[in-house]
Amino acid sequence: MASCIDTLIIGSGFGGAVVAARLVEAGQKVTLLERGAWRETAALKDYPLTQRAPLPHGKYFASHLLREVSVGGRLAQRQVLNTNGLFDIHYDKGMTSICSSGVGGGSHVYLAMNTRPLLANYWDNRANGLSADNMEAHYQWILSRMGSRPAQESDNIVNLVPQRLGHHPALDTKIEQPALGFRFGHTYANNAFLGDANGHKVTLDSLLLAPLLTKGLTVYAQHECLTIHQQQTGYRVEVFDHSVQKYRFLLAKRVVIAAGTLNSLRLLFRSQALGGLAQMPALGKGFSGNGDVFAIWQAGTKDDDFRTGTPTLGRFKLRGLPDSPMLYALGINGIDQIPLLPAFLRRSAKSWLALVGMGNDEANGRVTWRNDELHIDYQQAKNPILAHIYHAFDLLSQHDKKRVWFLPQRAITVHPLGGARVGNHQQDSVINAKGQVHGHRHLYVSDGSALPAATGTPPSMTIAAWASHVSQHILSEMKNHETDI
Repeated sequence: MASCIDTLIIGSGFGGAVVAARLVEAGQKVTLLERGAWRETAALKDYPLTQRAPLPHGKYFASHLLREVSVGGRLAQRQVLNTNGLFDIHYDKGMTSICSSGVGGGSHVYLAMNTRPLLANYWDNRANGLSADNMEAHYQWILSRMGSRPAQESDNIVNLVPQRLGHHPALDTKIEQPALGFRFGHTYANNAFLGDANGHKVTLDSLLLAPLLTKGLTVYAQHECLTIHQQQTGYRVEVFDHSVQKYRFLLAKRVVIAAGTLNSLRLLFRSQALGGLAQMPALGKGFSGNGDVFAIWQAGTKDDDFRTGTPTLGRFKLRGLPDSPMLYALGINGIDQIPLLPAFLRRSAKSWLALVGMGNDEANGRVTWRNDELHIDYQQAKNPILAHIYHAFDLLSQHDKKRVWFLPQRAITVHPLGGARVGNHQQDSVINAKGQVHGHRHLYVSDGSALPAATGTPPSMTIAAWASHVSQHILSEMKNHETDI
């Protein structure tokens, strides 16, 4: 590794990969750290990559499903199960969060829905210099790069919501369907939440990272960043190399934190606690679960089979429910990759849909740091969008006489957001409108932890747009040789 790195990016999901790509394509050299491995997929077969790991498919399901499990509260602890595992689970009294690991981050496990926030004015009045208008170019950049578009009738995809559920009297399916980051015209199986080994889902490792490895980008997989210490000339970063079980220290002039919301917060909290970074009074404030609620619904008959299709089959609302939440439907796509599953469950899963409700929660959660672990304080009663989604599921059950199963007593999210949010003042925000941490020279945050509020829709494109915005400020700083915020 270089003696002093110009720009070091921590994390390779939508926040990290986008910054890396935009800087390298502008002629900069960038080093990126990712604690997970490259994934073995058809989209990467022509690249000479080391440290590859399979997705949790077939015989690798049990061994490669979970990377780590952590617990908050009085039982605070963190257990790494397999550094090549795909998912992290953080359990806390107020909320359980599920995240992913690997080069390309959440793009492997997300449902390929490429959407803007629910509110058109999402970025207005957040911080000086931010607005929906000046963020629009960044949305257009990432949506174009992802090749995003809605599924079309000519794609010959079975099970799309407008086709399969359009006759349902309680559902409004004549709404705008989400654009998908998907390579249409191929097989439509095994492409959802367990990853897509066929490479049909557009993922960041093949789209943005691997093609730039010969053009100025260096990626160190299985390198987990532990602490950041500010120095006169930049930052000293402590890293654990899981491939050889050794600690390393890197020096960087500029650091971009994009490790995913919980891991970025963990890194910032630990570095602050150890004196590596100055105090950040607002760190942990404004945490959101993006209004996520998950359910399963026996939407079909024994003759139906929802297991094939795009990663998400579309979305709908409920008729007769004022301000109905947006409900997303997906088949149990990928169940064939789970070995030893009883035959009756495999048969039953054919007629079931998984439902995901999302909306604008209040982003009023709080993350704190005790006993070297995160603690999430999130109260359902103070976030009415959750009860609204529960009510929608209950109404669907009553209409269909088929139970929609969900867990109202347990808040679960796959979209943790906030905690290092953007704003004007360090008392209520961690970063400024450029993405720069208040009071910390050349330290940036470009992932979901920076978002000022829930998006109410899948947040990947908003994270990517924010990262693109941050990258342009970094390039401007390089050009103008700015030394202070």
